[in-house]
This record gives sequence, structure tokens and C-alpha cells, in this order.
Amino acid sequence: MTEKSGQSGRKTLSSSVIAWGLILVVVTGIVSWFSFAAVYGVGVETGNSASNGSGNGGTTTGPTGPDYVYLAINANPDRNQSTDQYTPANFTVPSHTELVFVITNYDNGENAPASIYTQVNGTVGNLEYLNGSATGVSSIPVGQVSHTFTILRGPYAGFSVALPAAGTSSPSVVSFTAYFNETGTFTWQCMAPCDSYSMAGLGFMMGTMTVA
Repeated sequence: MTEKSGQSGRKTLSSSVIAWGLILVVVTGIVSWFSFAAVYGVGVETGNSASNGSGNGGTTTGPTGPDYVYLAINANPDRNQSTDQYTPANFTVPSHTELVFVITNYDNGENAPASIYTQVNGTVGNLEYLNGSATGVSSIPVGQVSHTFTILRGPYAGFSVALPAAGTSSPSVVSFTAYFNETGTFTWQCMAPCDSYSMAGLGFMMGTMTVA
């Protein structure tokens, strides 16, 4: 009985050694991977992470939204609708954050811009989504464009989204996702020729986006 007990003890000890050895190998592998990632810049997801879609490079990690930004065009029925206006025209968004823009356009006028401004550029995937559709589009036919949301200067130069005209009884709704990592205040404007006063007036078809 003593000899068998000794053999059983040796087997148990051997199994324990093997198990701890396997655990040590796994832990060492994990530590080595994170060390490699830290040194060589390999992306490691630690939360809601997404690639910057607005041309500023890098990957943001950690809890980054999404935050929603709601804008409207000609939303006030009591105002003279011959003067087009974004509401709000001046707004602030957080940097390094997934931003979902929702722009509701009540203007049924069509204002054909230069063809470059019919294209979607700078959003995630260079896509926008129309009226709740799950399928994104990369451009709007020039004859259907009512307004644009375009940035011409600074680190976001070239960012542009085309907005189709509203229907006879319902607005058009455009949504898109974007990241803005460079902080500062940047001017946006509409590049579809609506009315001259609005296009030249800050607070109408031109405004500021502050990234903080």
C-alpha cells in the first residue's frame, strides 16, 4: 500500500507540474504579444475602437461613442423660407469620438453643385445613408442635390456630404459617421448654389464646427 501511495503521489505531482507549465507558457505568450504590440504599434482593441474615416489617420481606442449630432435645414416654418439656413449653424463636437451626424432637410429646392460636391468624402467608408436605409451611397445625382455640408480648408479640407431635396410631404434625412481628431474651429459651408445671402452669411449656409 505504501508503494502504490507513493506512485500515486508522484503522478499527481507530475500532473500538477505539467498543468502549471502549460499555464506559464500561455501567460508568457500573452505578455509577449502585448509587449510586441506596444513596441511595434500593432493595434490592440480595448473597447469600442474604429479607424478614423475623415483622413486623420490612427485608430482610436476605449469608449468613444457614438455621439449623435443633429442638424436641420429650413426647420422653422415661421421663417422666410427663401432664406436657407442650417440649424444649428455653429456647433461643437468631441475629438477622437465616433460621431453619427443626422441632417434633416426640409428644403424641396434642387440646387445643382459642381459634380465634385455630389460625392461623399471623409465619412467612414465615404458613405452616407438616406432616409434610414441600411445601404450607404457614395454620391447623389447632381439633379437631386439640394445642399451640401462641405469643409474647404484646414485638416478636414475635402470633407463633403451631399444632401438630396426634401419630398413634397416629408423631409430628406441623411446620416453618416465621421471622426474628427484634430482640435480647433473649422468653417463649413454649402456648395450648392441656393440663395446668395445664405451662402455668404455666417449662420445660414455657412458656419463653424468646433472640435474640442
